[in-house]
Parts: sequence; C-alpha cells; structure tokens
Amino acid sequence: MIEKLKRIHYMFYVSLVFMAFPFATIFFGQIPWWHFFFALFFMVSYLGILITEDKKLTWFFWLYLLFYVAGSTFYIGSNYIWFYYYISNILVYHFRIYHFRSPFLWTAVLSQLILFGALLFNPYLRKDEWLFILIICLFIAVMTYSMVRIRMMEELKVDHAKQNAQINLLLAENERQRIGRDLHDSLGHTFAMLSVKADLADQFLAFGQVEKAREQVQEIQAISQESMHQVREIVENLKQRTLARELETVRQMLEVAQVKVEIQNELDTASISPILESALAMVSLELATNMIKHARATQALLTYRSTETGVEMVAEDNGIGFDKVSDKDLHSIRERIALLGGELDISHQYKPTRIEIRIPYQERK
Repeated sequence: MIEKLKRIHYMFYVSLVFMAFPFATIFFGQIPWWHFFFALFFMVSYLGILITEDKKLTWFFWLYLLFYVAGSTFYIGSNYIWFYYYISNILVYHFRIYHFRSPFLWTAVLSQLILFGALLFNPYLRKDEWLFILIICLFIAVMTYSMVRIRMMEELKVDHAKQNAQINLLLAENERQRIGRDLHDSLGHTFAMLSVKADLADQFLAFGQVEKAREQVQEIQAISQESMHQVREIVENLKQRTLARELETVRQMLEVAQVKVEIQNELDTASISPILESALAMVSLELATNMIKHARATQALLTYRSTETGVEMVAEDNGIGFDKVSDKDLHSIRERIALLGGELDISHQYKPTRIEIRIPYQERK
C-alpha cells in the first residue's frame, strides 16, 4: 500500500490542499462535526482510485466522489461546486480518457445534471449563488473538454508516429530485400564459379600443368571483371527506382496506415526513360507519405497513364485537403518534376483532394 501511494504523481497530492476548506469549516463549527468523516472518506476515495486496480472498487470510489461533491453543494454550500475540479483531474490525468464515450465522463456529467435538477427545488438558493454555480460548472466543463481534446490530439500524434515508424521500417525492409535479391541473383553464382576456378587452378599447378592453370586464372580474371560490371549495374539500379516496385511499397505503406488504396497503372514503362520512371516512383512515395502524415485520408486513388504529349499522374484522397492553394504547397515535388519540364496542379482542394502531375513524354534511350 505504501509503495503504491509513493508512485502517485505529486500533483495529485498538491491538489488535496483544497481539502483544507471543508476541514476548516468543521473546525470553526460552521458545519456539523460528523461531516469530517465524509470529507475524510472523500480523500480516501480520491487516493483509492489512484492506487486500486479493482474495477468494482474504482467505480465505488468514483461514485462516492460524485455523491460527495453534488451532495455537499446542495446541502452545505455552493462553494463545493469547485470540487468538480477533482473529478476533472482524475478524468484526464488518471483515467486518461481520449474520447467522449467514456462512462466515467458521462457519469460526471449526469451528476451535474441531477444536481441542477435538485437545486431547482431548493428555495434557499439565491440568484447570485445560481450564477456562481453555473459559471464554475461552465468553467470546469470547458477546462475538461480542452484537456480531453489535448489528450485526443496527443493520442493521434502517437498513432501517427507509430504509423510513420512502421512505414519507415517497411521502406527499409523493402530496400534491404531488394538489395539482397539483386546481390543473390547476380553475384551468388559468380563467387561459386570463382571458387571452383581457383580450386582447378590450384590442382593444375599441383600436377605441373601450368598452361591449364593459366587458363583458369584468365577465366577468373574475366569473371571478376564481369562481376565488377554487375556491381556497377546494381548500384545504378539503386539510384533508378522502378515504378512497379515502388508502387507495391506505396500500397503496403497506405495499407499499414489503414488507407484503402486503388492503383491504376496504364503506363508502358518500357517506353519511358529511367529518369522519368524514377521521378514518378519518388513522387508517388512522397504523395503517399503526405496522405498519411498530413491529409489523414482513409481512401486514395493513384492513376498513371500516357497522353499524346506526355505522362500524367493523378492522386486523389478523401483527406482534409488544402485551405488555400499556393506554389509553396508540395514544393519538393514541384521542384523534382520541374527538372523534367513537368508541372503540378491541385485541381480540387477538398473531398476529394485531387493532384494532377504532367511530365513531357521521354522515350527510353
């Protein structure tokens, strides 16, 4: 028990300073002495919620807090309405509610409605006290709403960070597998051949067959040169991204972020230059990242087709869109396609957001 009390954040203890007011009124005889036990059990319930893991006990303590605040406000004095601060404190910082469907939140709201209904039948409540109670309740409601909204935004940021981390891992894994596959397909058998040739040369030398050993060494040299050529091609391929592979990565990225995506690729990539294909691939990745991080879309459509004058890409999503459109939006994508003489147009700002990219057609050399 002591260890659990030590783990409670010190701010929960600091807020208990307000309990000095009910104890002071008891000490000076302004309210009956037996109220001391109700106030004491209020503190016990407040701390009990913070340390117990039993759901039934949590609900018992929680309902007592509501009963104490509402009952004290009705029977003793309107100043007790301030004690809804404790309720708000626990809702946000202990229960950590991040939506407005929480039963704890609605029981707190219900207790206030019941209190208002009961106060309507209290003939001793003055108009200024009514005004005071309404102002304090509105203040606490706004404060609670604001804190819940902050919690919701924090949860969204955490979710986005997790999604971004998963996407980064996916990209890294995709690239790792791609490099591994290229190295295995191109260099795996090459090193096996080099090993065999080296063994043969060693055996020929052991039997004094120098000419045959020289032939094997020459073949080893030729295979090594071919391997160097293959390595250069692999490095070049890493720089030039193929559209088909990157679109598969885009699909996986969006699916990880729970975005339903449809990709319509009508391009004949064999007829376009590697530079143009790589640019389309990189633009697709960047647009997909924007849909996840900024647009918060749940549906997306990517279309690729050839026109009479060039290549056209259209990206649509049902995200939050753009309030105003300027040349500064998507500036990195604009710069990338501008190098190829292309242009970007945000033809529809919202529901759906529609981005059109046109790049002059370039044949593969």
